[in-house]
Amino acid sequence: MSFPRLIFVKIFKYFQYNEPDGRKYKVYKLISLLNRECRYFIAPLFSYKITIDDYSPYDDFNTVRTFLKFNHQYHKADLTLDTSLFSSLVVDEEDEEDLTFRKIYLSHKYNIIPLVKKLIIGKYLLSWLDYFGPKSSSQIESLEIQYKEDRGEGFEKYLFKNTPFPISPDHLQTLHIASYNDLDVDPLSQIFQGYHHLEKLIFSYCGKYPIGPELNKFEKLSVLSHLSHLELDRVMISPNEFIEYLSTTTSNIETLILNSILLKDITDNNNNDINNSNKNSNSSIGLEIIFKQISHSKTIKTLKVINQYGITFPSIDIKSIIDLINRNSTLETIIYDTINNKDKYIQPPTITSTISNDNINNQTLKHLKINQSPIDIHTLWISNSNLRTIRILNEQQPISLFENPQTFHHQSIRKLHFQFRTTLQSLIEIIQLHLPTLTTIKISTQYNYRQNDIDFETIFTAISNNNNIDSISIKCSIKIYQFRRLIERNIKHLRKIHVNLSFTAKVAKLIGSSLNQNTNIQEFSFESWSDFSLIIDMVLILLECKHLTSIKCHGYGPCTRTISAYEFEDVLKLNLDHLLHVQIYLRNQKQFNNTLDKYFYSIQNNK
Repeated sequence: MSFPRLIFVKIFKYFQYNEPDGRKYKVYKLISLLNRECRYFIAPLFSYKITIDDYSPYDDFNTVRTFLKFNHQYHKADLTLDTSLFSSLVVDEEDEEDLTFRKIYLSHKYNIIPLVKKLIIGKYLLSWLDYFGPKSSSQIESLEIQYKEDRGEGFEKYLFKNTPFPISPDHLQTLHIASYNDLDVDPLSQIFQGYHHLEKLIFSYCGKYPIGPELNKFEKLSVLSHLSHLELDRVMISPNEFIEYLSTTTSNIETLILNSILLKDITDNNNNDINNSNKNSNSSIGLEIIFKQISHSKTIKTLKVINQYGITFPSIDIKSIIDLINRNSTLETIIYDTINNKDKYIQPPTITSTISNDNINNQTLKHLKINQSPIDIHTLWISNSNLRTIRILNEQQPISLFENPQTFHHQSIRKLHFQFRTTLQSLIEIIQLHLPTLTTIKISTQYNYRQNDIDFETIFTAISNNNNIDSISIKCSIKIYQFRRLIERNIKHLRKIHVNLSFTAKVAKLIGSSLNQNTNIQEFSFESWSDFSLIIDMVLILLECKHLTSIKCHGYGPCTRTISAYEFEDVLKLNLDHLLHVQIYLRNQKQFNNTLDKYFYSIQNNK
């Protein structure tokens, strides 16, 4: 029997990104029996990601057994064993349910231990590590340990008692320590010093409070010279110890991520607290001296200072960031986004400015994102930069990007995010430079306010005259007639469009009619606060546009009436031949995602 190769590719991509159960795997068995090409040439190209977690461990384990029964390519299985939620049911280390689960599912009888690539050990379950010791033939590549000392054995005690560490150093690449308690880094560093494949280390906190444990003796981490990725997530560190670690010649960190961290008080050489006579807090000075040390680094290529958990982050002077950019010739990416989104309207700025005039001369930085900057830092370049992406998110003043576009020093940019308040003139002038690398334009306003007085026609004219730009994203509200004019221009090189729309049923039909006349557009995505029923009506119209290969929508509005997924499925089935990606996000409306999964358009597959 002969099947189109595209069908096989879709099926196996589905298995690659979803968790098939035994019932679905019968489809794989049938096709593998009927078609030799599938069995010998296509199936071996794909890996199979399966997760056993605590929501339904018995069903998940049956999935693994089904996989082993129908497919003997053991090296293609990527199995994750997650015990984190199961640990909450354990009363103590001798809990009967815990012992039963381990006896059945970690025994050598079923031989799943060699398949586990990622292991997550929940709190109170440290003894599970013993099942993955040297005699188990385990090949753990990623290990996450969540530990808490108020019940059961503490992690540090376990390390001292179990030497050598059970997990083999031959495969371990990622170690994630999620602690509820303060942690001494020294013994951990000694244990993993011989793990030469270990490249990624994460310290985090998984409790309910904003800030978690304190990491002591952080400078001892320098013995792990093979690390290239270090991530600190909701932990407390000493700036002195952290700087000592960064200053060692054995530190080879290339990626450094500081997420919602808390800095201890800074001490001098005599361990005395430094008194502050200026406006900056102790932690602000700590952050600035860390930046100063990073400016001397010869290895760090990516620096991310972020605040995903919304803590009160210390402010920093923009001059510290400018000095970092000027002094460091290794950094390629800087992301500084420490604003607390929960209180962004009332909190003080996290970046301050005491400079009146400064310049930047840097040719190695490729990506720069600084939120809430008091100045437009991109205008400070005095020589050509190598920036690939410019994201201008200035909330302090109206944006005037460049007074003289002819002195534009960012000739290598590929994506320009332009946030404006009053005018798009600077953006128009940059588009008119016809930079050969600039392919993507993103337009937004502060807080995405409506900009009904903005004339987009001039922007569209500039884009139509620039053959390099193939993608435009309009995140702010735009008048319907202006958006239709963009489509009806039939710009040959414009392939991707994203737009923020509010529309009626009549408007949806008008947009669909315009899109049908523009076969140059291949990927269309939109976001809307319109009613969910109108959004689905729009999607149904878009599905009928045979030239579209990708459709994505995000709906944030109300749901005033029940929406049936049957019509959506019927229309989708008639358009499978031209659609490669379909994604629908509607709050609390899962039936459409289920339909997309059924036809191999999973959300994971659309990323």
